[in-house]
Amino acid sequence: MAIVRGEEGAIHFDDGTGSTALVAGTTSWNLDVTKELYEITAHSDKSRKYGGGLISATGSCEVQYQATSGDPLTELLKGCFKQEDDGTNAKFILFLDASSAKKFTFDAVISGGNFTSTVGELATATINFQMTGDITEDI
Repeated sequence: MAIVRGEEGAIHFDDGTGSTALVAGTTSWNLDVTKELYEITAHSDKSRKYGGGLISATGSCEVQYQATSGDPLTELLKGCFKQEDDGTNAKFILFLDASSAKKFTFDAVISGGNFTSTVGELATATINFQMTGDITEDI
């Protein structure tokens, strides 16, 4: 069995240019996928029954701040301050292993961020997002 280590992960991001690019300085990401459950129990059933419904996902990524401009990291950070009312969303590709095709692909709205600067440590940012539309999983 092949083991995938966390340091092999990566994020590719596009905020509307049409192509995704690697986000440098990524230290972690997480994706929380949930499926609505609907009760489908009939009056004559002796136990409750459930069926699956709509899928949604939220997540976040942590990055080390780098003082560059125009790269995917900068655009990801700026996404916290953009109002997305024009129907355009950011495209995320979260790789479990950057050297393979093990990934999750989806559009999302960046819902917020947390920026941290501590004496003796690297400046970091945590970016939160809400998936919109479908997700493709290649795991």
